[in-house]
Amino acid sequence: MKRISKWTSLCERIAKLQEGESIVLECEGDPTEEVRKIRSGLNRMAAFRSARRTIRVVEGKIVITRVGIWRRPSGRF
Repeated sequence: MKRISKWTSLCERIAKLQEGESIVLECEGDPTEEVRKIRSGLNRMAAFRSARRTIRVVEGKIVITRVGIWRRPSGRF
């Protein structure tokens, strides 16, 4: 059986969200440090860089909200 990383699993959960929907995660330590780790982990996922999202701490929990996708420029470079 293939093991799925926590970043892949989180990316899949966020990818299923519609624009404006959120998921809430429990903090396992310092919320600021957890948010930093999540941002860094998601940014390393090449397949997920196009999804725009906000990551913030609300009442001690981490809230990730999908806010759209990054659009690529339409011109040739």
